[in-house]
Amino acid sequence: MNPMFLKPFLMHRIVLTILLIINLGGTIYGYIWYEPQLRDTPYIYWLFVPDSPTASFFFTIVLGLWLTNKRSPLFETLAFITLIKYGVWAVIMNIMYLGTLPPDAPTLTILMAVMLMVSHGAMALQALIYAPFMKWTITSFVCSLIWVIHNDVVDYVLGQWPRYPSLAEHIMWIGYGSFWLTGLCFFMGYAFVLRPSLENKVIRM
Repeated sequence: MNPMFLKPFLMHRIVLTILLIINLGGTIYGYIWYEPQLRDTPYIYWLFVPDSPTASFFFTIVLGLWLTNKRSPLFETLAFITLIKYGVWAVIMNIMYLGTLPPDAPTLTILMAVMLMVSHGAMALQALIYAPFMKWTITSFVCSLIWVIHNDVVDYVLGQWPRYPSLAEHIMWIGYGSFWLTGLCFFMGYAFVLRPSLENKVIRM
């Protein structure tokens, strides 16, 4: 099905407003969730530690701009890339985390991990759903690439990755996979958003 067929529904003000409220709520919850780690983190890294809530914050900005009939290629690019990257990353991490739990693990612990998988999977899904309505530029693409790679360096080279103590022994492979996930996200962004944006610009000219 052509996603543009759903544009009247997906871009309706009520739908965008509901999504804005959900993403804003998730952003606030996410920053609260990271508060214990931020207490032990040097201020210079604070902007790059809460990966998932920052991704939903970017999309919250995009939704707010759309509701006021404004656009920002930079925030649209950052939102798409980070929603998919950290959405998929969190799903994988929580699957691995569940695998480390003992058979008698508390039900609440299991439900929390499942909740995180569902919510972060929804982050990636909404990026894919709204990709056809985004407009990127080469500048926004390059700036976002620098941001996300820098974030990876802070996480896995400087040791500020989101805490999963039971998975710490696998940090080398987690970091390796995360860098490849960054590349995959930007490839998807180029194929789904940047190239169509550039082609539409050429056609209009």
